[in-house]
Amino acid sequence: MHDPRDASTGSRLKGLLRPLAVVVAAGLVAAACGGSSRDSADKTTKTTASGGSTDTAAPIIDAANCPPNVTTGVDGDTIKLGTSLPQSGLYSAFSEILRGEEAYFKYLNEELGGVDVAGTKYKIELVNKDDEYLADKTVANVNSLINDDKVFALFDVVGTKNNLAIRDMVNEQCIPNLFAGTGSPAWGNADYPFLIGSELVPYPLEMKAFFDYLQENKPEATVAILSASDDFGRSYVDTFKSLVEGSKITVVKEETYNPEQFDTKSQITSLAATKADALIIGATLLACPDAMKNVDAAGWKPIIYMSGTCTSKSLMSMAAPAGDGVLSVGPLMDPANPMYADEPAMKLYKEKIAQYEPPEVDPTNGIVSYGWTTAALMAEVLHRSPALDRVSVMETARTLSGVKDIGTMLAGQVLDVSADDWFLGEMFNLVQYATADGYFSAVGSMHDESGKTESMTPPDLING
Repeated sequence: MHDPRDASTGSRLKGLLRPLAVVVAAGLVAAACGGSSRDSADKTTKTTASGGSTDTAAPIIDAANCPPNVTTGVDGDTIKLGTSLPQSGLYSAFSEILRGEEAYFKYLNEELGGVDVAGTKYKIELVNKDDEYLADKTVANVNSLINDDKVFALFDVVGTKNNLAIRDMVNEQCIPNLFAGTGSPAWGNADYPFLIGSELVPYPLEMKAFFDYLQENKPEATVAILSASDDFGRSYVDTFKSLVEGSKITVVKEETYNPEQFDTKSQITSLAATKADALIIGATLLACPDAMKNVDAAGWKPIIYMSGTCTSKSLMSMAAPAGDGVLSVGPLMDPANPMYADEPAMKLYKEKIAQYEPPEVDPTNGIVSYGWTTAALMAEVLHRSPALDRVSVMETARTLSGVKDIGTMLAGQVLDVSADDWFLGEMFNLVQYATADGYFSAVGSMHDESGKTESMTPPDLING
């Protein structure tokens, strides 16, 4: 696997020895930190060794009012990052993300000597805090990470409501919140340039993929929807209802569940009474296998689409036979699928998980490989940045282009953002689970929705 963090890559290093270009450009901008510009005119680009590019003109981030703390969290040869995610409670399964992240950073630090930023090697230290998926705890954790731990940036904070709760704070202080662990369309809001989502598929694109599937396979389908009663769930419901307008597909009933719990029996019983042709499960973690088992118990046989947040091996094992045939999306290679076993990237990932994590960490669990890949993406952004300060790193993240072959990314998949498109995970597979096999397989060819998320998303989901 090509490793873009290898400091021996000569052409890459030349591109990084331009430390003043973006910093000077950003310093000339005259608006507040919270503002942004989406004018993509007059841009120039620098090419990186991996074939990608980063815009170096017409900066997106207005940094004139940012506080003078641009290098906080950089101490000697160490960059300190902070993350908050559930490690206990109902959503503790998300803690497996941390296992993948830690394994990647250990591999980076111990075997590659750290990440090269503008010609200097730095180790990455990740400070993690448990928030139990509770937004108020996320706020407290982030305050502590910023003020007590003095982190350089936030990294892969998990949860839509959790990131919404901190985005004003981090934007006002100009602290990068990189690769939020959620596919919320709210991360396309131009008023918050210091927050960017990860390679997870934006939730509206999940619904576009399922809508296209129904158009091809059941063009007059009746659809029932179960969703969490929060902004996460609303992304699925509002987008799908918008997409079906003018088609012969109809939504016949909607039910919501309390995301602080996971019991969906009464809601599924109500939806099953419609005998709808299809069911959308806009839920996460334990609510997903619970819903699938309740569908099976009701004797209902709809086409099921399940949120991409629920595709981990452990959750599908809980669903058992009830999960057979369920559709979802896959932004990365499924490490449980043997078709990827001989891929060099997959071999490296599995080898390093076994080397750096406890034996109980299962490398075939997709949520672990997501953590590994997102950590690799973090290193890529640092490596591409022309200088090690908060504004330069965030500007680099906001102008990523041509990112490929990172972590367990799919062959042919490219991650891009621009001044006019703030969503990374727009290339992905529609996937289907087979209980007998124990893994997801792609349905059809890769979906390429590059630059389309905003146009197909109800505006209030982005700007609300």
